[in-house]
Amino acid sequence: MALYAVVTIVFFFFLQLPVMAVTLSGDFSIWLAQKVWSPSALWLCGVDVEVTGHELLPPGPALYASNHESTLDIWLLFRFIPRNVRYVAKQELFRIPLFGWYLTLARFVPVDRGNQAKAVRALRRAAQLVRGGISLVVFPEGTRTADGRVQPFKKGPFVLAIEAGVPVVPVAIVGAAAVTPKRRMEVHPGKIRVAFGAPVDPASFADRTALLREVRRRIIELHRGLGGLGGVGDDVAARGVEGSGDA
Repeated sequence: MALYAVVTIVFFFFLQLPVMAVTLSGDFSIWLAQKVWSPSALWLCGVDVEVTGHELLPPGPALYASNHESTLDIWLLFRFIPRNVRYVAKQELFRIPLFGWYLTLARFVPVDRGNQAKAVRALRRAAQLVRGGISLVVFPEGTRTADGRVQPFKKGPFVLAIEAGVPVVPVAIVGAAAVTPKRRMEVHPGKIRVAFGAPVDPASFADRTALLREVRRRIIELHRGLGGLGGVGDDVAARGVEGSGDA
């Protein structure tokens, strides 16, 4: 699967490059990711995907906040969010040759996870992108879960939501970790369930922490509804710590 990802990234990069150079837009690359790259990768993994809640998606730009089980999550959300979307990604990915160039040209959002002040500033700049009509996908846990449960959330994505003034759509994924286990180069065909929840209006909350708690509560509720384990006890991740919380 890793080899497929590398080969296709190189292929699609050179296929998209002339279009991006002429249009100065990453929209064509997103269309390819949604219509070709993601479906082919999921098919190759042998996964059966069940999706619920599509009818709840807002028509305009939004922030899609999802739990994070597997590297497949990116393909899943590309495939099943029928909007012009980008991802918030760790800054290190932008340093990878070809892949990092693609991320930059396509206007993905880099975040320095080691520097909170820089990360918050980057997310505030990303809010301008969202206000311009592009939706963003975020994984508020900051890293993939190690035990299948929803981990505490970082506050940064919810700063972005408040700055952008767009709805937050809770998303739950169950089963992806069993298909591609963390820290293992393995693929096990199986079933993945994805559920979209009703949009949450940031204006209805006093601050980012209150918004975070409500979005996480809804994701955990969706997660359990799909047969997942739910979440750990803490809502908010400790500063500088990702994917941590009560065992």
